[in-house]
Amino acid sequence: MSLPRNARLRTGASFLALAGVFALSLSVPIPSPPDGGRESVLREVNERLPGWSVDRIERSWEGAFTVVTLCAGREVGFQFVPGHGLPAQNAWIQPNDAFSRDRLRGVSDHWRHLVWYDNPALMNTLSCDEEIAGGRHTSMESRPYD
Repeated sequence: MSLPRNARLRTGASFLALAGVFALSLSVPIPSPPDGGRESVLREVNERLPGWSVDRIERSWEGAFTVVTLCAGREVGFQFVPGHGLPAQNAWIQPNDAFSRDRLRGVSDHWRHLVWYDNPALMNTLSCDEEIAGGRHTSMESRPYD
């Protein structure tokens, strides 16, 4: 009689222990290494767009990042896509809208495509101070013919 009772106790204890491990696994955070990709994108954006505040950088699809920057109330948003036919250190830039495309066209390292190379021969930048001094920070409503 003690043999079936011991088996039931062991089975019950096993289920209880399993439930405890499951509950613990839901409450304990999963450790993860620092995201070096995000930091390298932040460095690149700060070099290319000095003075612009980075509102957010988030992972998006297949190693790409969504980037949103702000200067004098204007937003430049784009996808930063490393690789995809380019060497891993270089990135495609895909603007979110026409305003962003216009601003990023001037900082591209290629005359035809929006690309940022890791070591360009000449790095173009778009300073927030220049943006403000050039008067391009005004709202779209005040420029009806843009």
